[in-house]
Amino acid sequence: MTIGVGIIAFNRPQYLRRLLASLEMQTDLSGCDFHMFLDGAVNPVSGNRYAEQKDIDACARLFEHARLPNRTIHRQERNVNIGIASLEATDTLASTYERIMQLEDDVVLSPDWFRLARLLYDELEMHPDVYSFSPGFRRAGAHSEDATNLGRIAYSWHHMWCECFTADRWERIRPEYMEYHAYIVKPDYLERPDGIVRKFFDGLGGMPPDLACSQDGGREMAIRRNGMCRAQCAVNRALGIGKYGIHFTPRIFAKMGFAQQTPFMFASDATREGFEWDD
Repeated sequence: MTIGVGIIAFNRPQYLRRLLASLEMQTDLSGCDFHMFLDGAVNPVSGNRYAEQKDIDACARLFEHARLPNRTIHRQERNVNIGIASLEATDTLASTYERIMQLEDDVVLSPDWFRLARLLYDELEMHPDVYSFSPGFRRAGAHSEDATNLGRIAYSWHHMWCECFTADRWERIRPEYMEYHAYIVKPDYLERPDGIVRKFFDGLGGMPPDLACSQDGGREMAIRRNGMCRAQCAVNRALGIGKYGIHFTPRIFAKMGFAQQTPFMFASDATREGFEWDD
């Protein structure tokens, strides 16, 4: 079954270059179509410029010349922000593919990740209460024994640089997600008052107080309201590299532990035949 791979990019060619290199190094890219969703420079609501056109064009060139099969670029004329770009990517991919892998441009993947993802897509069918899985982003000290946890899938969620899900599960949560999306569709992303979204979350009841107000948090809210959860590899098969971005600065990157991420490539992944999901 074909995997529709969507990359959400903007103005960070220095990170996108490393992501594409990790994709080119994958041990098996058969049955994959690659789509890049490239945001524009100037926000139409505020008139604020958030990127130089040369950086956006550099991202397009990197993707056009990448050694990847079946490449398509979807370009925005104006800046729509990550929340709207993410929704567009998901809806576009879900209209064509059953299996979807959505990537932000600041992640580096293990060479065997696509091989492992195919195993996990098959196993996901046996876990109807799980919305998605990811390669995991383990910080230093999270697990003391890699060997014990290499084959384990844990139920947890935080920033989703790479999320793998199916079109039917997206269809299940989309109505609830769109209730959240209504709060972010009009204002400039950086001028949006998070208090409005927080009040919406609080009004639902049962939402954790630390739920992020970004589109990741919006999806987590919709997932929980549908009685589902997210899953990830207990031992990471990817690294987050985005020290500069909408949410991150080098200081925040380090404070959250991402400056001490652990190894993410393991020889046993080349022959792994399955995973053990937490009960």
